[in-house]
Parts: sequence; structure tokens; C-alpha cells
Amino acid sequence: MNKSQMNNLYARSVQLDDGLIAPYGGELVQAYVPAQLRPGLVERLPTLPRLQISAAELFDLEMIASGAHSPLNGFMTQACYASVLAQTRLPGGRPWGLPLTLAVTHAAKLTLTVGHEAALYYGADPVGVIQVDDIFAWDAPAEARALWGNAGMQQTRIAQRVAQQAAYLVGGPVAFLAARASNLLRHKHQWPRDVRAQVVEHGWQQVAVPNLKFPWRRTDEHLLKNALDTSDALLLHVPVDEESTPHSIPQPLLLSASRLLIENYFPIERVMENPVSAELFAATPRAELQHAILSQNYGASQFFMPQATSASVPEVLELFADAAHHGLAIHPVMMPAAFHCEACSGVATEKSCPHAAGQRVFISDVDIYAKLRSGDPLPPSVTRPDIARALARGVSMALDGNSGMPGGRNIHPHATEVSSELRQSLSGHKASVLWMTGLSGSGKSTIAHRLERELLLSGHNVFVLDGDTLRHGLNKDLGFSEEARRENLRRAGEVARVMLEAGMIVIASFISPFRAERDMVRQICGAKFFEVYVEASLEDCETRDPKGLYKRARAGLIPQFTGISSPYEAPVDPQLRLDTTRQSLDECINQSMNFMMEAGLLRVSRAAVKRSA
Repeated sequence: MNKSQMNNLYARSVQLDDGLIAPYGGELVQAYVPAQLRPGLVERLPTLPRLQISAAELFDLEMIASGAHSPLNGFMTQACYASVLAQTRLPGGRPWGLPLTLAVTHAAKLTLTVGHEAALYYGADPVGVIQVDDIFAWDAPAEARALWGNAGMQQTRIAQRVAQQAAYLVGGPVAFLAARASNLLRHKHQWPRDVRAQVVEHGWQQVAVPNLKFPWRRTDEHLLKNALDTSDALLLHVPVDEESTPHSIPQPLLLSASRLLIENYFPIERVMENPVSAELFAATPRAELQHAILSQNYGASQFFMPQATSASVPEVLELFADAAHHGLAIHPVMMPAAFHCEACSGVATEKSCPHAAGQRVFISDVDIYAKLRSGDPLPPSVTRPDIARALARGVSMALDGNSGMPGGRNIHPHATEVSSELRQSLSGHKASVLWMTGLSGSGKSTIAHRLERELLLSGHNVFVLDGDTLRHGLNKDLGFSEEARRENLRRAGEVARVMLEAGMIVIASFISPFRAERDMVRQICGAKFFEVYVEASLEDCETRDPKGLYKRARAGLIPQFTGISSPYEAPVDPQLRLDTTRQSLDECINQSMNFMMEAGLLRVSRAAVKRSA
């Protein structure tokens, strides 16, 4: 390999003309081995000293090669490393947050020569080469204090290097050899030019990056939606290889919850995902600056930082302002801390919420995990019901399984000898839940009880599950807060599920005003759940007002009354719609029976079903 080829082997600056925000420093610096030089380099590898690198260093190597850490072209030399630790700057004065270093043992250091190359191996696989420009002693405690404070020695990477007896750091430009499709690169990191190409292909102008680890809470959703409202797309950076603490939800569950939020409640075609180092999400100004630099290299133009997780807002903003004089063009957006307000019935901030602090709900991560461990439901003020159930199931499985997590509850339902299918076979009809939802006074209970009579007299095992009845017994301990109402419906759904297992037709009559809560019950009951919308205008319901509730609500005697002071979310696509404004009771019953017959829920043919006198 001649000198010209050697020069082309290492980093190259790429001038981009994609019309997006320029990379930090103006150019994208990439450091991969060009295809035409690969054969010659592979031939030379056996002649080079061999350095083993860790999984984290392999990821750093790929990120440098891709241009994600532009303008760096390799692992830091001593001058660069010292400048970043002491001044949060590269030697030329450009602000920079975190060091990127390659650590070696004393034995490995003895094989290296400054000014010569070394081959980088991950296990038995060659992944790159480094031009050794510098070898210097590593002071682990000094780095730990500078970057992470008093607890720095427990930081994952530093602790791992200490355990591996790393004593020196090696600096110099690198050339990445591993194929991008290699199984070694398990995180499937997207390269900046690929992400930028996606942005240009979609015609997007503004891309936002939220500084959130695993967004799954309601407050996270609030921030994400605000970010998307002011941009064309979101770029979610996902932390990799972050270790869970004994008092936290395991990382795989958090990742699943985050993806569930995105897939179900966001336009997924406007959300891109990309793995990055977990260090970028530390609550330090250095980490926030580094995350913003990396995001700019990917073409993002906005960087959203929640104040609740930001280390020091003035210090962070000062650091960003300084970096703006050196090429940091991404716009920082500091988001005020969000919380759930009972009076607002939703997520709010200090700026948008007029209510007293006593109305604001804050639940810590420790309390959330404690609830999940004990089997208590997460309230809808924390997260959406489907996400809460997914987390609860995951934590329960981890506790009761062989995961090594302490505190398993050892709850294992006994396998019955009488299946639900056998019960349905003996009764001659299918088990099902007809969940009747609608405003108070719409006619739910009247229809439910008349339908129960018709089904019972035609030989069906049927029972009406009424909201008022449950509140006089099983749920008499519950009030009418948002959390209590959700719990009321959760319990009703669990009762309905037990009755399903008994092979019964359950007719449930609940206002159940919110789609998320009805979806929660649907998940509890499964495919045998049928949503029935008992539709009536608010005017008709107030005219009927059989319990005098609307009159009291209008007088302000009943707070959070559905239809008056609290919203009702009508079903979007119910399995059955009964319009009691236009239809008589008999017509509604006939329509219900016809629906059940067509759904295959009844025990006899339509002709044999006899109406009671």
C-alpha cells in the first residue's frame, strides 16, 4: 500500500449539499476503509500489533467512522483528552462534552509504537486499524470526577475498564473495516448520511431530537408531541447497553413500552429511531452538549431538553451559546417540567396550569417500580392503560420467572379441569361481553336488563354487570377521581373476564367515557369483547334525567360529570350502535339480538329465538 493509499485509508471530510443543517464544524468526517483498499489492508493485518477492543469501543469506532462524532477522526490523543476533561473543549477551542478514548492494558501497551499502526479486533474478528499517534497513562479517578462527580467510579464504562485492568489510552485516527451489515454490529446503528437522505427524501425541513431515554410516560408523550408539532419529524436516539438498577424497570421493558407509545399514538412514518451510547443521556451539561452535537451531525435542527432531567439550565444554555460561536447550529429548546394535574384532567406545566400544587401528581421512578412489583395498577396519570398493562406483565414475568430478580411473588393460577370451552359447549352458546357505553340517561341499563330477560328466557346463561351495582359492593371503596374511575372499570373488566371463563354472556352497563379505558377492558377480556355504543343526544339525556344527575351537575353539585364538566369520547368504530334518540326499546332489543345471532353468540337459530311476552 503506497503513501497515497495510506492517506486515503483514514478519515475523509465530506462536503454535504443536502440543504440540511451543516455538521458540527461544517463537514462530515467519516473514517471507514474504502472498498478498493480493503484487500490490501486485510493482507497487512497479520503484520500489525493486535489490540482487543470492548463492545462499547466497537460501537464508538463505528460511530466515529460514520461521522456521528464529526469533526473527530479517531480516538483522542492526550492533548485532546486533557483539553476536554479540563475545559470541555477540543484543542482548537471548539466546545466538546465527552471524551472518546481507546483503553489498553499495560501488556498491550508494550506491543505498540507511536507513529505505527495497530489492528483492532473484537474477539477473533478484525474491525479496523488505528494510527498510533499517542500512548498515555489513564487516570481513572480523575476522569471519573471530571465527568460524573463523586459517583463516577461506578459509571459503567469506567468500572468495566478498571475491571479489565486498563492502564493506558491510545489516541490517533482510525479506519473502520467491519462491514456495516456484520452481525458484530448488533445495535444496527444508522449512519448520519443515511438519516439525512431519509429526511431529504421525505422533503422534511425541521427534525427534532428529544433528550429522553425511553419515552413512555404521559409527560414524555407531552414533550414528544410538542416537539413534533414544531417540526416535520422526530429522531429518537435510543440508549444501548445501559444497566438497570435493582430499583428500576429493566431496560428491555422500557424499550418495549417506548415503542408501544410510538407505534400506537404517533404517526410512525414521522419517527426515526437510532441507537446511541447511554452516556449521552446523563443529567450533566457535558452529556447534553454531546447529544446535541451528535444530533446536528444527523441533520436534526432542534434539540428538546426537559427541565426535569436537565442538570443545570443556566449552565447548559451558557454552554450551548458558547458552542454556537463554533458551529453548533442546532436550536436548543428547554421544555418546562410537566406533571399531571387532577383539576386540569391532564398533563400541564407551571406555565399552563393555574391550580394549586396539591392538585399536581408526581410519581417517582422508584414508586412506579414499587407499584409494578406489588401488582398495583399504574394510574392513567402516569401512562396509557395499554402501556401500563404491558409493563405490569413484563415485571410480573421477571419476578415470577427465573430471571434472577429478587422478590418473586410466586403467584401461579391453578390449571382448572373444566375449560371455558367445555362450559360453552354444555350451555350451547358462546361466552361474550357486550360492553354498553354511553352518556348517563342514554338507556344503557334499560336495554341491558331487557336484553338479559330475553336471553335468559331463550335458554342463555346471562348476567347484567351494572356500574351502580358494583359501586354499592365490590367498588364501594372507590371515589370518583380519574384514577378511581379507571380502577372501577378495571375491576369491572376483571369481573367480566371471570364470568367469561364461566361461559356466560355478560352485559356490562358503564358510562366508561374514555376510549383508553374501554381499550383497557377490551385487553382484559380479549376477542370476546364487543363494544356497544348506546347513542343519545345530550339534550335527550338531560330531558330523561331519571336520577336527577344532570340537574345537580348543572348546579355544580357533581364535579367532573360526564357530558357536562367532563368529556365523553364516543366509540370510533363500535361493533354495535343503538340510537335511543330515534329507536324504541323494542327496536334496540331486536337489533341487539340480530347482532348476536350474526356474530354466532346465540345457542339457537334466529327463527327459534322467541321474544318474551
